[in-house]
Amino acid sequence: MAGRIPQHFIDDLLARTDIVALIDALVPLKKKGANYSACCPFHNEKTPSFTVSQDKQFYHCFGCGANGSAIGFLMDFSHLDFVEAIEDLASMAGVEVVREGDGQQAPPKKQLTHLYDLNEKVNHFYQQLLRKPESSIAVSYLKRRGLSGQIARLFQIGYVPTGWSHVLDKFGETASQRTLLQELGLIVSNDNNKTYDRFRERIIFPIRNKKGQTVGFGGRVLDQGEPKYLNSPETPLYHKGREVYGLYEALQAVNKIQRLVLVEGYLDVVALHEYGMPNAVAALGTAITKEQIELLFRSAPEVVICMDGDSAGQKAAWRAMVNALPVLRSGRQMKILLLPTGEDPDTLIRAEGAEAFSQRVINAVPLSDYFFDELSKKYALSTLEGRAIYLEQAKPLLDSVPDGVFSSMMFQKLSDLTKVERLSNTKVSPKMKRPLRADKKPPSVIRHVITSIIHQPELAKKLSTEELWLSADVPGMSVLKKLMGIVSASPELTTAMLLERYRGAEDEKIIQSLFQEERLMSSEQSSAEFSGAVQRLIQQSSEQRLSALLEKSRSSKLSSSELEELTELYKINS
Repeated sequence: MAGRIPQHFIDDLLARTDIVALIDALVPLKKKGANYSACCPFHNEKTPSFTVSQDKQFYHCFGCGANGSAIGFLMDFSHLDFVEAIEDLASMAGVEVVREGDGQQAPPKKQLTHLYDLNEKVNHFYQQLLRKPESSIAVSYLKRRGLSGQIARLFQIGYVPTGWSHVLDKFGETASQRTLLQELGLIVSNDNNKTYDRFRERIIFPIRNKKGQTVGFGGRVLDQGEPKYLNSPETPLYHKGREVYGLYEALQAVNKIQRLVLVEGYLDVVALHEYGMPNAVAALGTAITKEQIELLFRSAPEVVICMDGDSAGQKAAWRAMVNALPVLRSGRQMKILLLPTGEDPDTLIRAEGAEAFSQRVINAVPLSDYFFDELSKKYALSTLEGRAIYLEQAKPLLDSVPDGVFSSMMFQKLSDLTKVERLSNTKVSPKMKRPLRADKKPPSVIRHVITSIIHQPELAKKLSTEELWLSADVPGMSVLKKLMGIVSASPELTTAMLLERYRGAEDEKIIQSLFQEERLMSSEQSSAEFSGAVQRLIQQSSEQRLSALLEKSRSSKLSSSELEELTELYKINS
């Protein structure tokens, strides 16, 4: 388990991030006064109620209540957990995530650096082996597949010739070195305690993450042999369900990618790149995961799933579509392209040329059509029984689609096909909170003060945590005192940073609820308004103390100091 990410790093990361630029890249924003607006990506609306504040670095939807910092937006929009959102922002900012030790932490950053360095060295070694005379069979094979030397260098393709210990002999001289090789899955040991290279007599394709770091390897046999492809196992650097082959190369080749084509094999990616289609990527020997789909959509607004036309390819395309449904939202489009039986992208683009293949990609079937057409092949819509089964199969899948126009239209189509009226998404969206009622009573004075500080943390500098009125028995006073303590300890906190301080805290729901009450106040909360609210709290505290002393005087004698205080309070409240 990784160590905790320290608060100071989170604060610094938010200070480095421009939430307007972050959100605008995913949801186009329009300038509106001091803020930016758009139709909310978290619920269906025609009139924009989603606002992003550059000054305060947070977003807020007055329709559904969605709100938060840049971290919260990535979590909700991209379906990331907290740590993944931090890692994404850190990557954008060009910094490494800092973690605190907790006794069960992941390998320290220094160790991971060693692993990255070793992977790069082995990658370079594989490329050198490809140039050796004994690797001529591999060079001939790549040439037969139509790969140029330029593309081979771009994808850093290598080779491992005959032999059991090329990597082991080169990089495993000591026990500690062999431990690192095993941790990266580059060597394995059998039941007889014999250790040898994992990749042998295979073309090697290094797998690089979005930063260009080599996280793993894929090996393909020459012509015949099983398994046809062999990938690195799960390691501290490589998680096959989260990485996509060729994405780094695609991002380097095109400034702003509009469409990514997801194919099945490494050679398909390389061949398409060779023919002038650098936007091809491939899954890594596994069923296409939701995480991989999300990774692709964060890089391009359109994803085309291009699978072989055989039974396995059809099943893979359907699984990819199912995993894509939960991450489909405004601005994202998926299409399905099933190739003729017996063809793959590599063979087809060579047979018909790049222009014809590109036209196939452009004319790929939209996900919506594919979804209903595939179900129609299995369940007859001409009978009541067929429509019932069709509905039972389709509705749970559509329930996973985020609320929005696309979801509504898919349900409408399902309703039309099955002749069942009033179908809709039955899941409860965590972001679909009840809108604040227009006739709701104005907030209490203390709620007003807390809300003001949340939206303008610098207002807390006007108060002292030692002031007597803070000890008054007033509902919400404990929340205010905690809030003041946080702000006084970190005077430079912004609203976004402050909201993140309360993530997972006891008072998180209270703070979030009060944060949304900005709509009940003027857009520009003035210092005078805040001071007036504080004065009313002081007055309430004074009146409360006066009542308490008077009540005590009826049953017992007051001390001299209490009498003096009572006299002073009479003057104040007279």
